[in-house]
Amino acid sequence: MPKERVVEWDVLRGIAFLAIVLQHSIGQFAYRKDTSLLDAYTLAAIYHLIKFGVPAFVLLTGAALVFTYYGKLNYPAFIRKRSRDILVPYFLWSVIYYVYMFPGESIQYQWFKEVGLQILSPTIGYHFWFILMIFQFYLLFPLFLKGLTWAKERRDPFKPRMLDTLLALTALAYMLLMWISYKYLPYHASSYPAFLQYLITNRNTNFLFYSFYFIFGAVIALDLQRWRKLITGSLRWNIILFCVAYGWAGYELFIGTGYSLPINLNWSTTLKPSMFILVFSELIAFYRIALKITQTNNLLNRLTAWIGKYSYGAYLVHALLLGKVIKLIEALQIHYPNLNQHYVLVTLVVFLIVSVVSTLTCFIFSKVPLGRYLVGPTGSTKS
Repeated sequence: MPKERVVEWDVLRGIAFLAIVLQHSIGQFAYRKDTSLLDAYTLAAIYHLIKFGVPAFVLLTGAALVFTYYGKLNYPAFIRKRSRDILVPYFLWSVIYYVYMFPGESIQYQWFKEVGLQILSPTIGYHFWFILMIFQFYLLFPLFLKGLTWAKERRDPFKPRMLDTLLALTALAYMLLMWISYKYLPYHASSYPAFLQYLITNRNTNFLFYSFYFIFGAVIALDLQRWRKLITGSLRWNIILFCVAYGWAGYELFIGTGYSLPINLNWSTTLKPSMFILVFSELIAFYRIALKITQTNNLLNRLTAWIGKYSYGAYLVHALLLGKVIKLIEALQIHYPNLNQHYVLVTLVVFLIVSVVSTLTCFIFSKVPLGRYLVGPTGSTKS
């Protein structure tokens, strides 16, 4: 019997994609030397509000996988499907990005070597790191599933909710990992062998550093109705948590940057304790917003769900479109040099253009033969 369609996940996926596009749009203007200090910190304040984007995608991945495959995983078929849906579009867009950056380069051994290196360690597609990270969860999914199955099916009168205990312990361990990531690893990487140095430097592509969000999504999927109620009733305590974490993150950015330009948004990495608390609060808040949106069949509901449907392909293409739009903005500045006085507004306009065009591009690709190999899966979460 088919499971219910989890409509809030479609909406949250669309919101998460928009958050990521806005983050990348902010990154194009917050660092500029001609950005005013007020605009720079305004963009940083918005940036902190939307840092949940990537963690939300990880949460939704864990939720969708457990919801779909709990108790009925055929691992070989599962990996074949995920490789086709996730890796094939990634490979094709890696080639497209490389050809775009180096047009006219002859297709010889060196060309294949460089493209292969971009696939294994992407630099041109700066956002492709996420694909390498998220696919590790697919590869290790049976191990996650075994642990979750054990916790769910364990019957202990002294521990009636093993999943809650597991989630709490995971949160504590993850907080410690974030402290190690932020306070220890960057300053001691040179004392480790070269291979470990590489892993430390590129720890954002390691699934461990996003594991809590995957497990959180999985726990939500295993007790969906209860978590809907918990999140719906979270408003008061989450407002307090958000205000504390948001103020903490802003304070850290100001201490790191001060009154000098450009500001350094690297102070706002998700891989540190303060941002973990902020992101957790934002995930609860935006999940609650997604639940609220799905209560009525209005335009906002349909629009965010539609964006979520094409979010994977749009994620792959959006950085290419963002680069093109930024070049147009720079060309406009020759004739309108005062644009630098309105960078907050310009950022929002760029975000809107890139979000619309990238989603429409994937919608069009999905309608042509073999287009799914460019845009990936576009279905809803079902069994």
